[in-house]
Amino acid sequence: MKIAVIGTGSVGGALGRRWSEVGHEVEFGSRDPQSEKVQQLLGESNGNLRATDIRSAMESAEVIVLAVPWPEVGKTLGAVEDLNDKVIIDCTNPINAQFDGLDLGFSESAGEKIAELAPGARVVKAFNTISSATMADPHYADHAATVFYCGDDDAAKEIVHQLCEELGLDAVDAGPLKTSRYLEPLAWLYIQLAIKHGWGSNCAFKILQREKPTSQDS
Repeated sequence: MKIAVIGTGSVGGALGRRWSEVGHEVEFGSRDPQSEKVQQLLGESNGNLRATDIRSAMESAEVIVLAVPWPEVGKTLGAVEDLNDKVIIDCTNPINAQFDGLDLGFSESAGEKIAELAPGARVVKAFNTISSATMADPHYADHAATVFYCGDDDAAKEIVHQLCEELGLDAVDAGPLKTSRYLEPLAWLYIQLAIKHGWGSNCAFKILQREKPTSQDS
């Protein structure tokens, strides 16, 4: 699969490296693809990694991973006129400028706004509730970290589910794209625990399901 990762920070870097190492063709989209930071990122993987400008990466990809800060979303999506039928994985969280809450929440979401900004694209919210450390290594003792995803296109969600499982994550379909209204505040809770309460990035959410009792057990 040809994947464009837009953003070369910790999230984009971790996802791009991991997917390239399991066999996907990954191209980072960057404002400066020749920068020292980007070249170092390319050198850290044994997989099929390249870097180019944002527009070229988005135009040639089947799947676009949006891993940029929330204020840059509009400009990033505006780099390409036609995103029709592209699968866009939205990893963003609409954290406000004061870093004390979210710009959106509960009645609207970044995921839904991105769908409005990219008409015709198939937007799936994913990876916003886990850290880059968990993306790099999702295993916690006997458990795989849970990653939630949501979207309105079933085929696009199947692609995202596969990409999650290829990283070793426990992928949970949380429903339609409007569920982003709840996943983004959940990510803010994670940030509170990881940063303000000192848990650090090596922690993750896990949802557990008890097996349904059989008729003999009931």
